[in-house]
Amino acid sequence: MKKKIKYTLSIIVIFLTFIFLSLKFKSFIFLLISIAVLSVSLFLIKNINKNILLFYFTFLLSIIFVEVILKIDFNHFFRDEKLSTYDKTVIHFDNFKYEKTYLGNQLKKGTHRHYKKESENFIFNVEYKIDDQNFRINSLIKNNNDKILKASFFGGSDVFGWGLKENETLPYLFYEKNKNYNVYNYGIIGGSVNQNLEMIRKNVDTLGNINIVVTSSYQLPRVSCNEDYSFNSPTFRIINEELKFDGYCILSFLKLNYQIPRLIGSIINRSEIIEILNNTFSIEEDSKNIKTYIGIINEMNEIAKKNDKELIVLYYGLGKKIDDEIIYSFTQKNIPYIDVSLFDKRFFIKHDNHFNKLANETWLNKLNKYLVNLKP
Repeated sequence: MKKKIKYTLSIIVIFLTFIFLSLKFKSFIFLLISIAVLSVSLFLIKNINKNILLFYFTFLLSIIFVEVILKIDFNHFFRDEKLSTYDKTVIHFDNFKYEKTYLGNQLKKGTHRHYKKESENFIFNVEYKIDDQNFRINSLIKNNNDKILKASFFGGSDVFGWGLKENETLPYLFYEKNKNYNVYNYGIIGGSVNQNLEMIRKNVDTLGNINIVVTSSYQLPRVSCNEDYSFNSPTFRIINEELKFDGYCILSFLKLNYQIPRLIGSIINRSEIIEILNNTFSIEEDSKNIKTYIGIINEMNEIAKKNDKELIVLYYGLGKKIDDEIIYSFTQKNIPYIDVSLFDKRFFIKHDNHFNKLANETWLNKLNKYLVNLKP
């Protein structure tokens, strides 16, 4: 009896150790090992069919083995010793802290330093100040109650201002040219239109007199829950030609009616097997997902119109046929849009896929020409 108790206690200690390691390093492999360790205790139960248990244990060990193999970077063994300039680039998220909100994962209130450098040379070195609503603050934008006009910017990292100083972001550049507006930046790192719609649905006061939605077909994977940063974000689908709330993203093939702890997402989204399953079951460029994406933007436009507000989509393509399909849908549904596609590398942050200040200035010129014809 004492031997059995000692054996059980040993299993519990090892199990808790691997659980700790899994949480500490956000490791899916350690999580699987902890489950395997705990499963050993099942052999102590006499009534369980040992053949079934052996099959289960072998299956679990096989998954662990596959996960480990997939984690190995075999390219490392065949890589040229002379690294490219891009390989020397370092990204450092010094103190990025996220928290779960009704929109998914957003930066916590406070100051977050972000820099990217090549060798010892900074490509960018910025700080993001986040308010208690989890959105970026811009100290250069002076909003006050004396202004009766409001401009709201919705989007992902491009609106947020990834890698950009306060005076380089699109909302600020708009404010600089249109100081009769109170200007709000509702950009979310890794965000997409499904979060923007949920935000408007929950609080229509986020709408401005004019509402600028920056989006692209790159958001399709996010709408279909096929990105790790889509975890816990609200999702939608079309049922009988009507857009319906469809719970929260967990995986591309799993949505729940409630959000779950961020830590769980941090662990499972580091799994190579989960990534393969996500891509296998993903419908990101499926016609249904495109229809949902258009439906989300259309509802944002309809809500704006019902509240006597203007909405304009700044859409940039990725050079795919799907972009033509999306723009055609905007036209069919009378969704105001401006094609702001840019492909030249001078519009992008060096060694980065995000747009720079020059791109924002180019977009602003097109936006201001459009607004001339509006009477707010």
